[in-house]
Amino acid sequence: MDFLEQLRARQPEAPAPVRGLWIGPYWTAVQTDRGTGLATTCLDAGPTHGEHAQRMAGAGELVGRDARELAAGVASDFPLARSVGLAALNALLPEPQGRVTERNAGELAAELGAGKTVGVVGWFPFIPALRQVAARVEIFEKDPETGYALTPERAARLAACDGLCVTASALVNRTLGGLLAAARPDAWKLLVGPSAPLCREALELGFAAVCGARVTDVAATVRVIQEGGCFQQIRRAGGVRLLNLEA
Repeated sequence: MDFLEQLRARQPEAPAPVRGLWIGPYWTAVQTDRGTGLATTCLDAGPTHGEHAQRMAGAGELVGRDARELAAGVASDFPLARSVGLAALNALLPEPQGRVTERNAGELAAELGAGKTVGVVGWFPFIPALRQVAARVEIFEKDPETGYALTPERAARLAACDGLCVTASALVNRTLGGLLAAARPDAWKLLVGPSAPLCREALELGFAAVCGARVTDVAATVRVIQEGGCFQQIRRAGGVRLLNLEA
């Protein structure tokens, strides 16, 4: 059982009906009475029409179901079900407790990475500022030929980093375990992005901080998602609050 499945199993058994589900090209949102969770939208490269088209099981009937049922999608082999599952799981989590700040994740990365070699898995707006203070910034993004595969070359580059900023999308595409295994044990690590579960269990994976977001205005967030917007547009619309949960 992986981290997300364990986290789902720890949620209260009281039903939490889904009040809304929205899937945009970049972000997926699930609303419950406990809160609204986000996750990056992930799809296979397979067909989009015909008998073998990708499809979300139960589409059109998911609102009203127990969010814990949707959260079971984190264990699915279908990427979109994992996106919905993680968004549902994030919607079930309570407000984070502990050392919580509203600093931008880039500030924390710059503080930890000053004069160091920092690996960044994914892309973040703070990368240019991080380059100004870090000795070196190694970028790890999806390769056109090898995809997200952790090739020997990538593993060696990861092992050379003093710290890592890892996109929380790695939870959806199932690469997080390999990335953490390839990193040096003494390297500091940040889990960054709206998909990140803001909870102590995520810190226990070895992260110095989990840098995520809480939806504060559902209508504004959903409007941007439905119109094909990115997370920066959700922020500008006032839909979310950035939070860092530090170890």
